[in-house]
Amino acid sequence: MDTDIRWFDMPVWMQISNIGSEVARAIRWKKKGDMQKAENFCNKAIDFWRLSLKDPKNIHRTDEFECAIEELQDYFLGDNNYQTTDEVLTRYYDAFLGRL
Repeated sequence: MDTDIRWFDMPVWMQISNIGSEVARAIRWKKKGDMQKAENFCNKAIDFWRLSLKDPKNIHRTDEFECAIEELQDYFLGDNNYQTTDEVLTRYYDAFLGRL
């Protein structure tokens, strides 16, 4: 419960920046060939997305957040049907880092 409160206190761009850190770690481990660690960091990012979905201030972002979850699942855990690349993911999440 405390995690929810702290997470909900963050502005949305900071939530996504934190998610992006987990995605960056997943990408790094994927490049090193350790898919177990990549999947673990991907799952942590997905958990953060789901937490953001529960945040009342993000109610109007539900579709975007659900798409982001689906893309991560497809890329790291599925068949990459969306043909996502490391670069596409990095570019998306890095856009939020500029706010720090």
